[in-house]
Amino acid sequence: MIERCLLLQMSRDDCVKALAKHAKIEPIISLTVWKELLKENKAFFRDYFQAR
Repeated sequence: MIERCLLLQMSRDDCVKALAKHAKIEPIISLTVWKELLKENKAFFRDYFQAR
């Protein structure tokens, strides 16, 4: 689901809010997954944040 947020060029906070509202995923879960994705995909997220 985070992948969909990225495709929609959402910020981390917007993604967390959307997942909580639409998928009933607790923010702490989304934030933990996001943190791990950042750690494992540094180059991707560097480019992602620069493009936004």
